[in-house]
Amino acid sequence: MKISLIFPSRSRKSTYSSSNSKLQKLFDANSYVPAFYLPSLSLLTIAACTPEDIEVKLIDERVAPIDFDEQVDLVGISIMTEQALRGYEIAREFKKRGVATVMGGIHASVLPEEAAHHCDCVVIGEGEALWPQLLEDFRKGSLKRFYTNKCRVDLLKSPTPRYELLDMSAYNLIPTQTTRGCPHDCSFCTATKVYGAQFRSKTVKQVIDEVEAIQRVSQKHRIVFNDDNMFVDRKKAYQLLSALIPLKIKYFTESDASIAEDEKLLDLMQKSGCVTVFIGFESLVAENLSSLQNNRWKFKRLATYSKVCQKIQSYGIQVLGAFIAGFDHDDRSVFQKLIDFTLENKILGQYHCLTPYPGTRMRSSLINEKRLDQDHSQWNKYSCFDVVFDPLMMSKEDLEEGILQVYRTVYSSDAHAARSRHMIDIFKHLRHSGDLPHSRL
Repeated sequence: MKISLIFPSRSRKSTYSSSNSKLQKLFDANSYVPAFYLPSLSLLTIAACTPEDIEVKLIDERVAPIDFDEQVDLVGISIMTEQALRGYEIAREFKKRGVATVMGGIHASVLPEEAAHHCDCVVIGEGEALWPQLLEDFRKGSLKRFYTNKCRVDLLKSPTPRYELLDMSAYNLIPTQTTRGCPHDCSFCTATKVYGAQFRSKTVKQVIDEVEAIQRVSQKHRIVFNDDNMFVDRKKAYQLLSALIPLKIKYFTESDASIAEDEKLLDLMQKSGCVTVFIGFESLVAENLSSLQNNRWKFKRLATYSKVCQKIQSYGIQVLGAFIAGFDHDDRSVFQKLIDFTLENKILGQYHCLTPYPGTRMRSSLINEKRLDQDHSQWNKYSCFDVVFDPLMMSKEDLEEGILQVYRTVYSSDAHAARSRHMIDIFKHLRHSGDLPHSRL
């Protein structure tokens, strides 16, 4: 038996994609914009849940074309919203050839009935616990229409992803994961809906085993810890970071602003090889933050954002701040605020247009307010860089043009040079004081 696990193209081989030609040209041409190009951790994990007597092929359409005439028994397709239309097209092509098709991923999980129109079977929710039974049903000729995960996956039983299936030359970062779940339930995000509000963790040994599995296939790739917040459980975080130090890796991770208050954590992050931390600041407008329900704590922290960046950077760790423009309290002045904050604090920045993904409260609100066209043929525009709704205090064109201007300014050669000089000065100070580990020199 042979199966293919497919990650559809997101329009182009790029971290960022947009139908705005000016913005896409900037992304394609500007080497200063941080590009985090990595494989699907979900499919690598599903491959590891597949019985050993089944041949598994991993296909990333951004890396290599799909051979629809290859003889396979079943294909599994994982889709995010921007990939949905292409994913449906792939499923239909295989169905024409009599190949069984399974769809999963966040988009299929929140819109299973829609996905079911294009494939034989839909996996709803986390797939690890469902996949072995699905394959057994397929062998017996009794594949169900839907497989729903009614309980959260026990990460203590999660297998090591099959990194050996990757073409490592195609990626600049390789993902692993230490936790799942997020309690914040942001109105614009589906993480809590799909993965639950309760944090679940792997053991330190599991994570070390996964990092060592990556090192067996590549010693040069940087690692991404693909968590919503890696350091919620501080005691476990200290243990994990201490265990990572001997491996001498360099990695990127995600957390929140509270890490700036924990010097022990920052010291261990630096010593264990953290080079960049992604922090979802979301907005610099107080009214926006206070309206995000479970993110009211961010409203209280807004005045500390600059100090947070400075503190983290003082340990030789760069900050990648994530911001969203297009909230109801954003007018055109928001773009200059984003530029000023980024340049003054010499951080990296990721700037998205507010995107009302399926399954979010934000989408429901915009539909009720008649500010969103529910045209499902437009899923490819759910890229975070194409405006698909009517902003309250500016036009769609203003929002897209404003994001373009922010990227042009923040990732100019002068801004890049200033950021680089800033971090070099910090490294020199740390090296002089003896606080910079050899692995970071």
